[in-house]
Amino acid sequence: MPAELTDRMMRIQHKTQVLRQQYLTLLDEKKAMERQLQQLQLDIDQLQKQVDRLSTDNEYLRVVHSVAPNPEAVARYKKQVSKMVRDIDRCIKQLNA
Repeated sequence: MPAELTDRMMRIQHKTQVLRQQYLTLLDEKKAMERQLQQLQLDIDQLQKQVDRLSTDNEYLRVVHSVAPNPEAVARYKKQVSKMVRDIDRCIKQLNA
């Protein structure tokens, strides 16, 4: 085989190895990003549930404050509402299970 052809084949082989290594590196990065995306989606879901719960709590507290005649009654209603929210959350978890 002529030396020129051998050199060309060696360059092609080297470029192939470099491209293969770059491909593997990018594939690893893609997998890491997919895992990160999945974790971020879980975080978003959790935060959305928290926002929904807090919005509900806020609405209940607004109603309680407009109905309650004094601070003691507000505290009592707040406890009742909190218990109701926990019960609802527990029921939702059971339904989702």
